[in-house]
Amino acid sequence: MFCSSIGTAVELTVQPGESIQSAVDNASSGDEIVISPGNYSENIIITKDNIVLRSSSGNPEDTIITANNNASNVLSIDADNVTIMGLTITGAGLDRSGIQLSSSNYCIIENNKLVNNALGIYLQYSMNNSIINNTVEQGKRAVNIERSNYNTIMNNKVSGQRFGIYLSASEGNKLSENEANMNSNHGIVLENCINNSLENNTANANGGYGIHIVFSTGNDLFGNIADSNTNYGISFVDSLNNRIVNNTAVNNARGIFLQRSSESEILDNLALNNNYGIRLFSGMNCSISGNEVSNCNASGISLLSSADCSISENSLSNNSLGIDLELSNNTVILNNTIQKGGRGISLRDSSYNLVSNNMALNNRYGFYISRSHWTTLINNTASTSVNHGIVLLNSTNNNFTGNTLNSNGGHGVYLTNSSTNTLDSNTASDNSRGIYLISSSGNNIINNAVLGNREFGILLSYSIDNNISGNEVSNGGRGIHLSTSQSNTISRNIIARNSISGIFMSSTSNDNIFFDNYLNNVFNSDVKDGSAGNVWNVTKTAGTNIVGGPFIAGNFWAKPDGTGFSQTATDGDGDGIADTAYKLPGNNYSDFLPLVGGSEPELSVSPPVDVTIPASGAGIDETEITTNETAVNRTETNKMESENELNNTGNKTIANTTDTNKTKVPVNGNETQTNKTKTDDDSKVEMDIDEMEDDMKLD
Repeated sequence: MFCSSIGTAVELTVQPGESIQSAVDNASSGDEIVISPGNYSENIIITKDNIVLRSSSGNPEDTIITANNNASNVLSIDADNVTIMGLTITGAGLDRSGIQLSSSNYCIIENNKLVNNALGIYLQYSMNNSIINNTVEQGKRAVNIERSNYNTIMNNKVSGQRFGIYLSASEGNKLSENEANMNSNHGIVLENCINNSLENNTANANGGYGIHIVFSTGNDLFGNIADSNTNYGISFVDSLNNRIVNNTAVNNARGIFLQRSSESEILDNLALNNNYGIRLFSGMNCSISGNEVSNCNASGISLLSSADCSISENSLSNNSLGIDLELSNNTVILNNTIQKGGRGISLRDSSYNLVSNNMALNNRYGFYISRSHWTTLINNTASTSVNHGIVLLNSTNNNFTGNTLNSNGGHGVYLTNSSTNTLDSNTASDNSRGIYLISSSGNNIINNAVLGNREFGILLSYSIDNNISGNEVSNGGRGIHLSTSQSNTISRNIIARNSISGIFMSSTSNDNIFFDNYLNNVFNSDVKDGSAGNVWNVTKTAGTNIVGGPFIAGNFWAKPDGTGFSQTATDGDGDGIADTAYKLPGNNYSDFLPLVGGSEPELSVSPPVDVTIPASGAGIDETEITTNETAVNRTETNKMESENELNNTGNKTIANTTDTNKTKVPVNGNETQTNKTKTDDDSKVEMDIDEMEDDMKLD
């Protein structure tokens, strides 16, 4: 052993065949022990502060320390300000460490290679240490931090472990620039940890999760990459108040997943090519904002059994379900763009949600709402959907206001088996059909602009007690169309420039009231014989009517060429009501108090639809529209998820759970991490790829 003095410190050199432990025993505080290249077989214990143990070459490949006794740690440190640099350390057996720090502070473990140790680097009750630029391979846990605070774990490469980096019951640690790849279970794990920071780490191709955080609070994840992990990219379970910002989760079964993890922020992340992009299960008060989520087979952003969250400013594309809420309430969905997917925004069994200012473009459906109540859709756009802009199925007491539904292949708005909903001040334009109600009752369809829809403007089928009022229905094929619908009130609508008919009632549509409407079409009405009880005016009542006259009574019957009844009829007493009744063509109905005079309302600017006008308008055949009518299948296919929400590999059950009886066991060996009975597996991905629609015959 060679000694040289450097000031008050001494440099001790160890050659092959000499004892490193002897050098440690002979060293004083501040000394450096320099190990020459070679192979050394021993277990070393350091209990003196301010010691440096390093290779002379700085290359761990040529200076190798192998445990003489694999039942002990290779290096055990119980001192402060110890530095270990440039060594290969190997051979620690079951539950033993290559380097263990116990109650040691301000130590530096740098540029070492640890191979084939059960535990690579293990900190226990140690603070303010730096674990930097190490490589750890072939073991159980590469870097294990237990009850140790304010340590820096930076730029380490760990692989071939069961767990890459594992923190438990630790606070204020910073993990940055680490690579935790190709481990059999998880890349990085935090358990019962507080206020730790994970920045710019990669956790790729792990057999379980990339980053897994459980029972932990106040942690920040920024700029991490989780790619091609078998189950989840980034996972939080039973964890509160965490921030997940600017991370990338790609090619995982689940990208970013939170279970029973509330009050967290999920901001500006990239989630691509996962089964689920961002998924929240049984969480509350979470903010999901500014994320880009694409190419996810099940859903882009989804909430299950969650409440009081916000989903805003996200960009989603090519997802089967863009934003999906199931059994989730009181959530705000705001200013998102969803395009080129299956359902843009989907609400299932979810109530009291606000959906506002979202843009759904080129999806199969823009907004798909089923078994959901007290939802407000305001100022959204659903455009160029393959099928419908908005679908409302088996839902009540929802309010749709100020939405724009244009150029959709099917309907702008489609209500089926839904009651007491309000559609107010929406624009449905250039769709195949504007607004369609089937088997729906008690709805208010008011003040909407239904313009330029190719087949129908507003269509009711098997629907009763609806109020259709204050709408403009113009420039389409058929204006307002009732098929086997009863007791509806149709008032104060502008129905104009429709090429086939203004108002249609089938022979099985009874007891409807039609008054104070303005009609200006080549063929204003097509009402079939056989119906009963339909009424075409109300009792003359003082009030401003649709054309500005002083009484509300019947309807204004005009024609584009100025020859309509109300345009030519006389009004001897000047009360704005014609002196004679208007006889509807082709049936026994009359409007006994037709309006005249006044000021004809100004129509919205919309180009007329290119529809061939029949040679004779009086006798439109009722069977003309029976072949192409479609309806959403009212028995939705419920498809169970093909995989467990908390699936796992190997001999470990990650979650098999009881919400009230959680049994926590440290994550090592063959263990069960949590035990619960209701899991996310119970959720139904209610997505039938074909989504076949029943043919509904209209008479």
